[in-house]
Amino acid sequence: MSLFTYINYIFEKFQKIRGTIMNLYELNLSELSRLIHNNVLSPTKLLDSILQRIEKLEPEIRGWVTIDLDKSIYEAEKCTKEAEEYKFRGILHGIPIGVKDIFYTANMKTTASSKVLQNFIPNYDAYCITKLKASGAIILGKTETAEFAYSDPAPTKNPWNLEHTPGGSSSGSAAAVSAGMCPASLGSQTGGSTIRPAAYCGIIGLKPTYDRISRHGMIPLSWSLDHVGFFTRSIEDTSILFKILTNYDLYNMTTLNINKINYKHQHKISNPLNIGYIKGYFYDNAQDDVKNNIDKVIEKFENSGSKINELNLPINFNIINDAHNIIMSAEAASYHEKNIIKYLKDYGPKIRGLILSGFKITATKYLLAQRIRSRIIQEIFSSIRDYDLILTPSTITPAPKGLQSTGSSIFNKPWSFCGLPAITIPSGFSKKGLPLGIQLIGKQFDDENLLKLALWCKKVIGVKIRLPFI
Repeated sequence: MSLFTYINYIFEKFQKIRGTIMNLYELNLSELSRLIHNNVLSPTKLLDSILQRIEKLEPEIRGWVTIDLDKSIYEAEKCTKEAEEYKFRGILHGIPIGVKDIFYTANMKTTASSKVLQNFIPNYDAYCITKLKASGAIILGKTETAEFAYSDPAPTKNPWNLEHTPGGSSSGSAAAVSAGMCPASLGSQTGGSTIRPAAYCGIIGLKPTYDRISRHGMIPLSWSLDHVGFFTRSIEDTSILFKILTNYDLYNMTTLNINKINYKHQHKISNPLNIGYIKGYFYDNAQDDVKNNIDKVIEKFENSGSKINELNLPINFNIINDAHNIIMSAEAASYHEKNIIKYLKDYGPKIRGLILSGFKITATKYLLAQRIRSRIIQEIFSSIRDYDLILTPSTITPAPKGLQSTGSSIFNKPWSFCGLPAITIPSGFSKKGLPLGIQLIGKQFDDENLLKLALWCKKVIGVKIRLPFI
């Protein structure tokens, strides 16, 4: 018997004496996986704990569109019986996962939080759902999103302060993980829809390199800008999900087959790290709480021996926002063309405005924006080439008060625009006790190394991820 198995055996006996396992919803994905695979914890007990948490918090937080209760209970019972026989489907065996309501789920509503799709039930699973199920995950339900993953806010509230936005568009996915209503969830990012809500809610959010994860079965906002993203409460959990979800997909022909790319993974972290810090744009637009936080983070990195070098951005950097909006508007109009006239009044005002503005964009204007994009991508790739990673604040402010807006994505759009991998990790709190995060950007295809560097950064910063007091 290994030491770990023996420790878990003692833990199980201790819990039986107590009669129950308390606060299972607080445990991370990786912790839950280890307990289930050692038969210390049953999937049914885990689901019970999470459902009780949802029952308590959901009326206030409103993070869910759909809870697939009957199917979740059935799957948890089935996974429990399999675990008792030491038969495991995969690393996520019996663990409930939340899914942003833009991913197709067979026999479960996929509404994109819109009246337009309020009764839509797909007959197949999105690629990501298929991969999660194959790894043993239980698809607990669908989380709230800004309508069609744009800017019309979801009803979701920030678990750290219910008067503040959780961010968007992956509002429910971030809030659910932050509040302990699921240990991990799927989201997406076209501008800042993963990084921003993760930072606002005090958790980890990863946006991988463009098309490292297949978008098949994900309702698009903008095909060439959309990324699959996800939310967790530990870097280890993020790495687990990344490994599960990254693979070549025949149904998404642009998905990267990383094995066919001349890619050399960096197994060792250089010491000291050479960090490129983008000040100017990212400092000038930030609120004082954010500036003070990033200054403290930089000081910790420097004290650890890392080299912090201020990075100059390309001259064309300031036009990213305009080019991004042109591309997004045109591609959104293309996708919604068949429905916008028939269901015009059912669309929210912001997504409706985006689509209608997209019809006014000429082919020449769209192609010019894509040409500008190609040039900026080349310039940014060249600018960051000599650094281990790039550092910026995750957001311009802590989570804004009110639910009328999901906050600004201007610190996140450049990396969606360029398709570079980005991750946010908690780095402190504002004066009013709201979470703050730092954004780490890696090189193209270098997602695995970015995760290693993020783990190092998290240890240096020393901010522990915890659930809010609710």
